[in-house]
Amino acid sequence: MAPNPEKSGLTAASLTPISDAARAVLRSARVEGGRLDINPLREHLVAECRKAGYLHISEGARVARLTGLGQAYLDRLMRAH
Repeated sequence: MAPNPEKSGLTAASLTPISDAARAVLRSARVEGGRLDINPLREHLVAECRKAGYLHISEGARVARLTGLGQAYLDRLMRAH
């Protein structure tokens, strides 16, 4: 179940904006069940999402996983549109 930003203390100020391309990577991760294989073409986008706290990168740097904050960010985007 997705976290509720209002109940978890998340605010719009705590959600870091990211580029449109990085948002597409987050959406891909959600579509793939919260797990995303990292390929060299989108490494910089995964790094942008990781820096914002929306993806966690595995120790081998081959798999990225959607975090609760990333899920909350996507949920907020869906409500805005």
